[in-house]
Amino acid sequence: MDRVKFAIFTDLHFEHIPDGHKRIENFISNIRDVDVDFVIQLGDFCRPIEENQILLDMLDSLGKPHYHLIGNHDSDLFPKGKVMEFLHMNNSYYSFKYGKVKFIVLDTCFIKKENGYEPYCKKNYNKANDIYPILPDYELKWLESQLTDDSKYFVIFSHHSFENEFAKRGVYNREIVRELINGVNHTGKRVLLCINGHDHGDSIEKIGQTYYFGLNSMSYIWFGPQYEHFCYSDEIHKQYPFLKDMVLYEKGLYSIITITDSGGINIQGMNGHYQNISPKSLGLEGVWNGRSILPIVSSLKVE
Repeated sequence: MDRVKFAIFTDLHFEHIPDGHKRIENFISNIRDVDVDFVIQLGDFCRPIEENQILLDMLDSLGKPHYHLIGNHDSDLFPKGKVMEFLHMNNSYYSFKYGKVKFIVLDTCFIKKENGYEPYCKKNYNKANDIYPILPDYELKWLESQLTDDSKYFVIFSHHSFENEFAKRGVYNREIVRELINGVNHTGKRVLLCINGHDHGDSIEKIGQTYYFGLNSMSYIWFGPQYEHFCYSDEIHKQYPFLKDMVLYEKGLYSIITITDSGGINIQGMNGHYQNISPKSLGLEGVWNGRSILPIVSSLKVE
């Protein structure tokens, strides 16, 4: 195997938008004839209910392995175990390998309490006082063990960022994780990429020898009720009450990433458009929550 190629998307938020099914349908159509080894989504996908099995069936139709992460909103109304059962996950953090590359999936949806760590569940976190999101110490030890095997290259997936310094967007103990990654990079191995979702914006930053890639949402930018707007029909806004707080992208964003046998990286980006309204029309430009608000996925090519 001289390269590994995969398709990746994040933050569909199926229940919050009127065209989620179409976005997945277009994604499937666009990558069906692309020679990818697997597909992965980085969380905030959909509720773990029987009606949403159709989304998994659509991914199954590709005939390729597909992997999942749990986002904070996946368990808004359900325990994490229910989400794992729906997504056929034996554990919320795990690893798999293709060729020389080991792919590590982390679960950052935890809250640190006085008596230990609790998983996000039914909005059980206090935004003012709790320490979150955080990688529990036992998962950090597991990550360290994963990075000490005979693999040459590593790619780390997480819902929350190990780079974003804005407010509580990034993982609380991200500096400890980065120190671990930098230590591995000095041993002759390399953590090539850390890829996250959650931020609904676009970013690529290089820290040490590792690229930290904040993948844009497949669906929208979230601005909140202070920028509410009503640019769809009354019926649609009634069915999707959070729609007034977001700006939808015209088409679903995603990326196709190739890792070569020599550790080269090729991130295939996208230039998209807004759907019915733009952030500029709401008086917003530049960055939001530490991320670019453009409807794009950046490209990167490193030999």
